This record gives sequence, C-alpha cells and structure tokens, in this order.
Amino acid sequence: MNFITLFWSSFICLNLNSCTNNSNGIEMKSEMPAQKIIDTTFVSKFVNDSIKVDVSLPSSYDSDPDKKFKVVYMTDGYWRREEHATIHKMSDNEEIDQVIVVGIGYPDDYDFNNIRVRDLIINADKLFSCIKEEVIPYIEGRYRADSNDRTLWGSSYGGYFLIWSFTGHFKQGELFKNYICASAALNPPYKHDDLIKKENEMWDNHKDLPVNLYLTVGGNETKEFIDSYNKIVDEIRSHNYGNFHFENEIIPGTDHYSVWKPTLLNGLKKFLNPK
Repeated sequence: MNFITLFWSSFICLNLNSCTNNSNGIEMKSEMPAQKIIDTTFVSKFVNDSIKVDVSLPSSYDSDPDKKFKVVYMTDGYWRREEHATIHKMSDNEEIDQVIVVGIGYPDDYDFNNIRVRDLIINADKLFSCIKEEVIPYIEGRYRADSNDRTLWGSSYGGYFLIWSFTGHFKQGELFKNYICASAALNPPYKHDDLIKKENEMWDNHKDLPVNLYLTVGGNETKEFIDSYNKIVDEIRSHNYGNFHFENEIIPGTDHYSVWKPTLLNGLKKFLNPK
C-alpha cells in the first residue's frame, strides 16, 4: 500500500470520529479540540515499522481560517507530549509565533531505547525519508501548515539525527528552515566523523546556507560529550556560509538529561520570535 492510500485512509478515519486497527493498518483516535494532541499511527514503507505522529494545533487555528502556520517537528515525540502545551503557552504569551507542533515517535508499547538507535542513528536515512515522504505530506495535506517554515528539534540520539539532517540539508532535500539541537550523541560508539565528512561535502557544493542552527551541550556533561560538541562546532564555524545563522551554547548547570528543555525553548524563541 502506498502512502497516498494511507493518507486518504487516515483522512477518512479522522472524519469518522474514531478508527482503531482498521483494515488499512491505520490506528487513529478521535480528533480533539485545538491544543489537545491528535495521534496518528501508520506503517512506514521506509522504516518498515509503525510510526506514531502526535499533532497539536495553536489556539488561533480555527479563528484564522486563511492563515498558514509554521510547524515544529520534534523527534522522540512520545517523551515530549507535555511540551505541546508548553510551546502553545509560549505562543499565546506572544513569545513565539503561533505554531503547529508535531511529535514523531512510536506506539507506546515499543522498546524506545533500542528503536531510537536503529532509526535516529543507524538508519537515519530511512527515518529522514519517512519524514520527508510520509509525515510532512500528511501534515501539510491535512493542516494549514507553512511549507516554507519548518523547524526540526532533537536531543541526544535525536540530536545526532538533527546534525545528520543538517549536514545533508541540500542533498537530502531542503525540508527545514530551523534546526534546534541539544547534546547530540556524537561521541563513540556513534562517532561524528561521518557527519564532519557530510558537512565538508555540503561546503564544497554550497557556499550559501539560508538556514538557522542552534546547537547546545550541558555544562555538566561528560568530557566526551563536550569534546564532541566542540569538534562539530569548530567544523561548522570553519566554513563561512552565506545567509547562515548559527548560534551555539554550553548551558551552565545542565546535564545530558536536562539540557534538552532550555535548548528547545531558547531555540524556538530565537527562530520563531514574532517581534
């Protein structure tokens, strides 16, 4: 079954209030009011496994029917469901633009730790194709999403995936305008040499890079993480891309398990500030 069929099956399910484990392999829940999470599960032909997508809409979505909204895509979506409300609160407080929030993850009964290694690091190309060919077309086919202003966020293994995506920005398709990365798992056994090679290839072929990147690590992290962070920062800064906005920061008082939140919120304020 191709993704177009999956998409229209999903569309029909959502308009029938609920649909679970139907003959098309799609699992849906009833659509909830704006700022509640709408979850969709489909079998990706690229990942060859189930992918769960959590979507929440801004408070102004229904009141402004002609507006298209910027979209924030978060890896590890199952661990970031509470951040949907946090992000929308920032929007309502006019700290950032009104946005659609999308979490990308797996069904809740999956072994997240093992599958994250498989998809975010070992098979990053397959997950990227899933996002490009399946998730984004679904979001932009169903919601009023601005295809010119997408943000990708990731931390740890998700941070590795984010740097992998950034360093292949042109080669893999110019999907994202903003990249927000916390404590990327670039240290052994997931070495950053392949990402440095990709970044060099990007520089060799493209001197203009019209994107935004915010890259952080926790001040209390291990030497391995901080050294890997410094190495990738030095590599990126060694190339003077045009139209490129790059900020990096070692956030004091945070470690690998706490740096993700200030990175996410600070990055959104930097790149999605309505003022």
